[in-house]
Amino acid sequence: MTEICREIITHKSAWTSTALGGKEAITRELTPQEIDAFADVIGRTRDLAPQAVTREQFTHPTLDRLLAEVKSEVMDGRSVILVRGLDPTRFSPEDFERIYWGIGLHLGIPAVQSRTGDRLGRVEEDDRDPVSRGYRSSSELHMHTDSYEVVGLLCVQRAASGGQSGIVSSLAIHNEMLRTRPVLLDALYEGFYMAIPEAKTSSKPITDEKIPVFSYRDGKVSCMFAGSFMRSAAKQMDVPLPGKLGEALDYFSQLAERDDLALRFTLEPGDMLIWHNFMNLHSRTNFDNDADHKRLLLRLWLKIPDGRPFAPEFHARGAVYDRVYSEHRVTESV
Repeated sequence: MTEICREIITHKSAWTSTALGGKEAITRELTPQEIDAFADVIGRTRDLAPQAVTREQFTHPTLDRLLAEVKSEVMDGRSVILVRGLDPTRFSPEDFERIYWGIGLHLGIPAVQSRTGDRLGRVEEDDRDPVSRGYRSSSELHMHTDSYEVVGLLCVQRAASGGQSGIVSSLAIHNEMLRTRPVLLDALYEGFYMAIPEAKTSSKPITDEKIPVFSYRDGKVSCMFAGSFMRSAAKQMDVPLPGKLGEALDYFSQLAERDDLALRFTLEPGDMLIWHNFMNLHSRTNFDNDADHKRLLLRLWLKIPDGRPFAPEFHARGAVYDRVYSEHRVTESV
């Protein structure tokens, strides 16, 4: 029988935007010494391609302390942090790539994000994308989770207009559902299959197992939310969503967008937003580029050894990308 949390979550990770008061509450400004330490590591690894750098090479006493602090905040604290202070006039786009790759190695293990095997994704408009992934469009992306335990975005360039980011605690959403519509929680803990866009031309366009929206393990609630993937799976299977799941997904989405729960802001070049993906959802408004402002963010998906306890079915979503990448490599080699 599925275990369901029936108590209000009081941990600081169940934050609300009203309680925080603004993005300053999650912001960590880099010190001059920390910025100089990044420059030192860049200089020492300049002969290597950015993603060829190992964790052992990307080390500095000052940075080691900083990144231990960041990881502690993401895993055991508020679960989200905005690190700012990298100056794009001092560090080039390649420097940003090297820095963010190194940060990822300190926090976890970078995971495959697409059929091409990239582990440091480029979040940018790309009309040539064969599977029409949302992060390669300029369209609005509603509140959702990604596929691995920790996710991060580093802003390299802003759009000419739009592209505002949003983040909301899924634990705060759970609290609000428990207060107002507790009957809907059962359907979310049961979940449903997902049809993930990256897998639509693969051998398995739909996951083999149901993936719950909420998981309760060892006294901790975790969340994986992609309502559109569940609706797409039901459509492809030619079956309705079971029970109250459709109603529950709708209500969940309504709560996720509420201004008293969600925090919204625009990432500036050099800003790094890092969060626990199973405790927060994120979004983005639509944007427009021009010749001088083409929105580009670097994205990390991180596996965390000995991380937060959650339903094993959560792994099924990330495994899709490994499988699709493997199949794509075979196709390309023929």
